[in-house]
Amino acid sequence: MKTFNYTIQDEIGIHAKPAGLLAKKAKEFQSVITLEGADEETAAAAMEEFF
Repeated sequence: MKTFNYTIQDEIGIHAKPAGLLAKKAKEFQSVITLEGADEETAAAAMEEFF
């Protein structure tokens, strides 16, 4: 399984618009947010680029 860590730096967390963009990007893939699935390499690279 491909993994990477990302820490949200804002003390109040992720705002609504970026959270929506994250959800929209994650929905492009068969993988779940834990990034497992047939396209995990592509999904992980796209999510890493997103962050």
